Amino acid sequence: MAEKGSQQETVTLTIDGKEVTVPKGTNLIEAAKRVHTEIPYYCYHPHLSVAGNCRMCQVQVKGQPKLTIACNTEAQQGMEVLTQLSSKEVANAQAATLEFILINHPLDCTVCDQAGHCKLQDYHFRFNARASRFIEEKEHKVKAEPLGPTVILDGERCILCTRCVRFCDEVTGTSELGVLNRGDGSVIAVNEGRELNNPLSGTVVDLCPVGALTHRKWRFNTRIWFTKETDSICPGCSTGCNVKVACRDREVVQVKARLNPEVNKEWLCDEGRYGFNRFLPENRLVAPRLKGAQTSAIMFNWKEAVADMPRWEKAASGVAFISPDLLMEEYWILKSYLEKSGINWTTALSYRERKLTPTEAILISPDYACNFRAAESSGVVAGDLQAGYEAALSELQAGKYENVFIIGERGILRDDLSEAVLAAISKAKISIGILSDASNPLINSLGAALPEKSILEKAGLLLNRKKRLQYSDRVVEAPQGPESAWSIINRLACRDGSAIVEAEQDRELTLTFLRIRSESGEPPVQIGQLKALGGLPL
Repeated sequence: MAEKGSQQETVTLTIDGKEVTVPKGTNLIEAAKRVHTEIPYYCYHPHLSVAGNCRMCQVQVKGQPKLTIACNTEAQQGMEVLTQLSSKEVANAQAATLEFILINHPLDCTVCDQAGHCKLQDYHFRFNARASRFIEEKEHKVKAEPLGPTVILDGERCILCTRCVRFCDEVTGTSELGVLNRGDGSVIAVNEGRELNNPLSGTVVDLCPVGALTHRKWRFNTRIWFTKETDSICPGCSTGCNVKVACRDREVVQVKARLNPEVNKEWLCDEGRYGFNRFLPENRLVAPRLKGAQTSAIMFNWKEAVADMPRWEKAASGVAFISPDLLMEEYWILKSYLEKSGINWTTALSYRERKLTPTEAILISPDYACNFRAAESSGVVAGDLQAGYEAALSELQAGKYENVFIIGERGILRDDLSEAVLAAISKAKISIGILSDASNPLINSLGAALPEKSILEKAGLLLNRKKRLQYSDRVVEAPQGPESAWSIINRLACRDGSAIVEAEQDRELTLTFLRIRSESGEPPVQIGQLKALGGLPL
């Protein structure tokens, strides 16, 4: 965008008679969005180069002899633009373009994974909606051809928008894809000797506006209208990618990237996309286990379970191993609880960095710690998190701590659960864990294991690596029994004296936290703001 001094230069134009002012350099598709007018398109994407090959976004600009494509036309001062809403010529051109695009398209909507969220279906209904006049034999192309380990191509459905090609060229820089042949024989293909296998390969399926590219893992697993779709945040690392998660019968059946220009644009790594189910253990802990004995999953009472638990050794040292998957509000509750307990706690967040390839580093953070910034911001931990975590593990094995508190399924990483660590926890006078996986080796070593909801089963605040505050919605319903970690900590606090908060639901806690944060002098924040703006920088 051009700038004039410290002010961004703007232009004013009219679109369908509505006046709008936009930054100079804005194309007409984005300008039309400012007046709530949708210009249809296939090949355009705000974070890819302009290809201009689908021709769906044609508009009429007064003074120009022919229609022009909105994606490659910049807004100019005084420009008068007519879209399909106010120009019959534009509407007819778009209908004709769509008819050409559909000439060789197979009539397989009934078996296409994109059915229900397909731009061909939507645009045909809105801008054409008439029977095909094409009676000749359609051009046949490749069907169900694997492009790599994650993506399959149906060449007959492809409309050659080239979004997938441009993504691999311009974003990942891996250039696996290209267009072969000419005319109606053109087809997307993997370059010779290559396969589509970069760390963000599944993103091309999100970018495909039709059903030409599909996920190998999720082909034919469900219809989108049988699912519940939720806008949420990927908990795989601290990038905090915005996602739309489709669930059916408490199972994640599809994950798509959601547009957020400040975080992940509309990209998503394969590790995050295909890894959501790792946060939903197959064997759930649904009832407390006290001193190795399992409480009835049907009849247990939280009040009685907490009352029966051993109490902390007040004069003894303690270590709290904290999961990086807790909500920001939960770190706040935990800090208050640890301070009120009267024990000298050593706190350690299970944080460990890894090396990334240049392609991974485009989007992925070098950690598996989605909310470690919130833990730092809340004052629960500080300093070198990885060194602090490893030091706490060493001190635990040396028998330094008599109180061991593990908060969250990943309070201690699975790779670190050696026999020496488990033996040290067994020898501690008091050991309590808040866990979700009934197969976690920690359960047999802890004095008490309490069932918690996973990060996908609760809603609250996440602070990403770049300190952008975002709201993560609940993706799936938790089974009966587990509670959010904050609720369990609050029950412990209530048993030991008084509750930290009066909230009963995640949303109540978030509102309480934001109110107290605002009263302490921080800028006021609303949940609706976080959703509408895609998060706010802190």
